[in-house]
Amino acid sequence: MVVLAGGLQGSFFLPMTYTRNWKWEHSWLVFSLFAMLILNWLIAGLLIDNLGKIILQIPGDTFLIVVISGTVWGLGTILFGKAMEQLGMALGYPVIMGISAVAGMVIPAIIFSPELFLTLKGWILLAGALISVTGIRMCAKASAKKENPASTDARFSGKWLTIGIISGFTSCLPNIGAAFSNDIKGIAMEMGNEDFLASDMVWCMFFTMGALINVLYTVYLIRREKSGRLLFSQSGKNWLLILVLSVMWISSLYIYGIGSAGLGNIGLIAGWPILVILSILIGNLWGIYRKEWVSATAYSKKMLNIGLIVLLTSVIIVALSNMI
Repeated sequence: MVVLAGGLQGSFFLPMTYTRNWKWEHSWLVFSLFAMLILNWLIAGLLIDNLGKIILQIPGDTFLIVVISGTVWGLGTILFGKAMEQLGMALGYPVIMGISAVAGMVIPAIIFSPELFLTLKGWILLAGALISVTGIRMCAKASAKKENPASTDARFSGKWLTIGIISGFTSCLPNIGAAFSNDIKGIAMEMGNEDFLASDMVWCMFFTMGALINVLYTVYLIRREKSGRLLFSQSGKNWLLILVLSVMWISSLYIYGIGSAGLGNIGLIAGWPILVILSILIGNLWGIYRKEWVSATAYSKKMLNIGLIVLLTSVIIVALSNMI
């Protein structure tokens, strides 16, 4: 289930690259409405019994944590969408998801088990995080060389790489939100839901908060540019493409919730790197398929590949720390 979720995560952005006559804000508005609201609540309603009663019984502090993390994640998804549009799938996925993989494991460990970093396992986690930084720098340098062969550093793409790095940290918030949601899961199980389905209870609220932020921002951009007519002008194919994108994205997270629950106590720690490793690999392959780097120099391609290998190595090291 987690492997399937990783494949969907690595592919979901692809349909957006085929839309025509829409700006980023048009695609992202439709995605936010479809994936984060309509499909989100539809899937939750189909999978989870007594959905409304569960929400009413959630403790105030837990509800607040989900609301805040969902809101911050919503802001991060805007940065993610913008960064992916500028960096492309071949560079965007390894940088953004590489950070997400490590942060999604290290941050919950810091919050719930800070004493972990006094052990060998904790040192291995930190080593993996530091190695990921090296991989990110190599990908940045590859991007600089791709755009400007005379460049000796990554400043050429610095703006979008910085935005991508920030969105990488916010991209791990669903895993952190899930780690805080044991109370919600317990209530869902008391209401007759199976363990593996109760784990998905947090998504419907989490992504709703993200949707509100994304819808408000994209509507603001569309009104500012006075481009609302483009949404309904010869755009049937675009709506279908974003619907496919939305189905892939939201289903990947619900499937991940079920799969990570099936992994037991290590689910949120071991499952997240698996999800992200696959999304990086598949996203990078789609970027190559789309010939995003076909005009790049041999050196920049080599640097990107090495950086990708370093990033994946860091994620694997972090995941393997669970064996100790």
